[in-house]
Amino acid sequence: MFTRRQLLTSAALTAMAPSAWAQQYPSRLLRVVVPYPAGSALDVVARTGTELFTERFGQPAIVVNQPGGSGAIGTRAVANAVPDGYTILLGTNQTHGANSALYPQLGYDAIKDFAPLAMVGRLQHALVVRKGLGVSTLAELISLSKQPGKALNYGSSGMGSASHLAAEMFKIASGIVMEHIPYNGSGPVAQALRGGHIDIAFSTLPSVLTFIRAGDLGAIALASGIRAPQMPELPTLNELGLKNTEADAWAGFFAPAKAPTAATDALSRFMVEAFSKAEVIQKLDANGFVPNVQAHADFARFLVQDMKRWENVIRAANVKV
Repeated sequence: MFTRRQLLTSAALTAMAPSAWAQQYPSRLLRVVVPYPAGSALDVVARTGTELFTERFGQPAIVVNQPGGSGAIGTRAVANAVPDGYTILLGTNQTHGANSALYPQLGYDAIKDFAPLAMVGRLQHALVVRKGLGVSTLAELISLSKQPGKALNYGSSGMGSASHLAAEMFKIASGIVMEHIPYNGSGPVAQALRGGHIDIAFSTLPSVLTFIRAGDLGAIALASGIRAPQMPELPTLNELGLKNTEADAWAGFFAPAKAPTAATDALSRFMVEAFSKAEVIQKLDANGFVPNVQAHADFARFLVQDMKRWENVIRAANVKV
């Protein structure tokens, strides 16, 4: 919640002449809203961004986790925030893609209510299984699913998330029947797998990479068009004969649509420069991300195309909520 003083300050700054306002920005705390629980794969990106913001501008920046509603609650909060350039969102293909096709009453318009600042990376989804499931290959998994009385389930990071849609595409391509168990974020999915509460998941690689390397989870394949540089030995589903199973996700920053141009331009320039640094790319790569930086104009064009892609996937998989 914003105090009356904060609202008046924001209104005064927004009313300044553009040149004066540009000289002022940034002059105080930046809030980066992550619409998923703390500990999710996106936290690495968000906290990297806030650290670099403080380093670059000398102003504080914090991450605010505001989960719920398949990412819609935190996203809606930013859409309705004071558009002063000091509250921004780390969005995904769920908040700005699948949700629009799944939920008619989102409370925000993914295009009209936001100013895209920059895309910073992609996330590949790995098909992972719990340690005691007794399979290590796709053929073994399919064979297990056909055993009489064997009911498999899979977890996802939420209804309409890329992990959910990846699993639905996998079901169509493989013929496997599985029950869907949605969770509130990628972190809880990884923990449920480790605890043996679910059998399978299509999890973002950053959320499970450590557990795969430690032997706590088994990795079967990637639902991506390319192999992961962190695990080059892991094949893609396409290589294993399952077509139309690519489900790469992405992460990018947004401001409310009416934020001052001076702020959105400054933030976009900063993010493109910061996330293009070799040491930042190396950090994200080590955590399982695929760096993919796009400035606001390219990101805006990509967004329109990607929303259509997820709409087509949802229609093909007949996903309903």
